[in-house]
Amino acid sequence: MDVEFGNEGLSRKTTMKFTVIRAPSPYSVILGRSGLKALRAIPSTIHAMMKFTTPEGIATLVTRSIVISECRKLEDKQTMGDGETGSEEDGPPEEVMVNPAHPD
Repeated sequence: MDVEFGNEGLSRKTTMKFTVIRAPSPYSVILGRSGLKALRAIPSTIHAMMKFTTPEGIATLVTRSIVISECRKLEDKQTMGDGETGSEEDGPPEEVMVNPAHPD
């Protein structure tokens, strides 16, 4: 998919592959290492921002604080659920193989 990051002259277009998953998240997209590499971006999770070069200079994308607080609420909710024992209806957790070359 062709994606454009930034706005008003300080933007960059690149082609990225996305995996769509069903999960509660305040983010519309989460970039992995390959996405960051394609964009040639430098992220800072502490500052909730990302910088990357454009033909017109360096662009800075900053996450809105509302998104960060929503994400923390979801994390807290998931963490609180980890300590509880599930009902018998839940059954064992589903195992998913991420990389067939490394099944463990």
